[in-house]
Amino acid sequence: MIARPTPKTGPRRRRLLYIDDHAESIALVEGLLADRKDLLLLRAADTNLGIECARGERPDVILINIDLPGPGSAAALVGLLRADPATDTAPILALGASLAPEAIVKGLEAGFFQVLAKPLQAGPFMEALAFALEFAAVERSEENPVLLRRHWHKGFRDGQSQPL
Repeated sequence: MIARPTPKTGPRRRRLLYIDDHAESIALVEGLLADRKDLLLLRAADTNLGIECARGERPDVILINIDLPGPGSAAALVGLLRADPATDTAPILALGASLAPEAIVKGLEAGFFQVLAKPLQAGPFMEALAFALEFAAVERSEENPVLLRRHWHKGFRDGQSQPL
């Protein structure tokens, strides 16, 4: 895991945690975000390091390669992140090889904010990231009387067809 230091002055840089073990994918995301001085890219090479980093760094958004090798499912990982107060409201973007409609539905039902296709395409990724960062800012805002994310997911867990 590598993180660039956060400046001591000025506004807090927003944080994106990217959990992936594929060097080419990591380099692609680094390249796409190279000019984003407002964004700190945190990296973790496996889910265990990703969870540890997420708990310590409290990222605004999390991007996960859901095809990582190892035990456990993407749904279980999302469950762990949602159960932790440090990460319970962070939008989680899934990056996966399968974009069959069933896989997308499963990912959204598991709690992913959005499911993106591999290979990662700049336009859709940057749009999803911008929306997720905006959503995260609203979620963390002190003026926000209701944590929208929790209510949105509660509606789906309770079997409603529409988010609350």
